[in-house]
Amino acid sequence: MGPRSTGSFMRVAPRLASALGSEFGRVIENLMDVPGAMGAVLVDEDGFAIDYVRDPAALDDLDVQLLGAQINQVVASTQRSAAKHDMGTPVVLLEGDRANLIAGPVGEIYVLAFMLHREANMAQGLDHFEAVRSTVEHLLT
Repeated sequence: MGPRSTGSFMRVAPRLASALGSEFGRVIENLMDVPGAMGAVLVDEDGFAIDYVRDPAALDDLDVQLLGAQINQVVASTQRSAAKHDMGTPVVLLEGDRANLIAGPVGEIYVLAFMLHREANMAQGLDHFEAVRSTVEHLLT
């Protein structure tokens, strides 16, 4: 049976599984439902990946892990500044030439990062990001 056509779009590919299959990974897999999603990673306070999911055509394993490690410090600094000024939980949005990034703290010590293609709908990505971040925080409590 071939893919079915729905207008000008083909059926969505099978769901991408997280690399480590953890409970957290199964939650962050939901980010890949956003059209244009490239990958997502949950990292600890040292920048080590707890789990991640990626589109193999867009990112390799090392890329998505490095993404989490590198954005970890930016999010931590932003979170400290937001707390100092009583601004709530921050979200970092970065726009690039080929990709966009959404990142933010999860609980006290974790960071979630989500990369999308430049043409992806950032509002949809942000909605999914917030839902996933909230679910992961709930799992931590």
